[in-house]
Amino acid sequence: DYDIIAIQEPFIDHLNLTRANPRWSVVYPTGHHDSGHRTRSIVLVNTRISSNAWHPIKIPSPDVTAVTIVSQQRTVHIFNLY
Repeated sequence: DYDIIAIQEPFIDHLNLTRANPRWSVVYPTGHHDSGHRTRSIVLVNTRISSNAWHPIKIPSPDVTAVTIVSQQRTVHIFNLY
């Protein structure tokens, strides 16, 4: 089992969304829905990780998606760079 998946060149449909299993929360780059640029990276976060334990990092690029995960032991930043 995985907790985080970084995907590059994801399928994006006509609604500007990707496909994901309900067990995953999709994190898009900052401005994904407002930008005319093609999204080239996403991060999937397993829903077994509480949504209170992670948040997206704002980076103004369609090529970078990032999240911060906070636990009792440490804080981890994960970047998906295209």
